[in-house]
Amino acid sequence: MDRTEEQAAMMELDQAAEEFGTTSLRLLMLLREGTVEGVEQEDGSWLIARASLERLKERGGMPPVKQKGCASSCTSSSCGCS
Repeated sequence: MDRTEEQAAMMELDQAAEEFGTTSLRLLMLLREGTVEGVEQEDGSWLIARASLERLKERGGMPPVKQKGCASSCTSSSCGCS
């Protein structure tokens, strides 16, 4: 694979999150779990393998983030607790 193909096969973390309807933090968690593949750059940023995201999408999409709920007795409607 030449450099151009390699770059096309990888996506910046934020771009991947937006394209696949999730958050950067969720993708970092999936990287840590080994669910998606990526490479950490020298500057600390991440490139995500597009093929691993496509495989995940084919299997039904991003696994849901496990909701813990509020740790307090929150009554705010803005956080989704109520």
